Amino acid sequence: MILQVFKVRGASLAPEFQDGDFVVSSAVPIFFRRLRSGDVVVFDHRVYGRLIKRVERIEACGQIFVLGSATESIDSRTFGPIYPADVRGLVLWHVRKN
Repeated sequence: MILQVFKVRGASLAPEFQDGDFVVSSAVPIFFRRLRSGDVVVFDHRVYGRLIKRVERIEACGQIFVLGSATESIDSRTFGPIYPADVRGLVLWHVRKN
């Protein structure tokens, strides 16, 4: 699918992304350029399900470390790196609930 719409649940990227906001993501840009630190991605985690986080860093071996804004966020500090195959898409648009 070229574009996908996801509803933000939780506040791990607050204040920028709030619970109830929507994001539009696409896997297409990932094929044309590498992910960069600061990009916001939607990905699937085998334990925590679908998550949205900001890319903190990418290791040469392809490991992607992602972080939420909140210190209590479930992110790479909790579950370690993710991999390119886990990434569903790069967030292109953000629609606030209000």
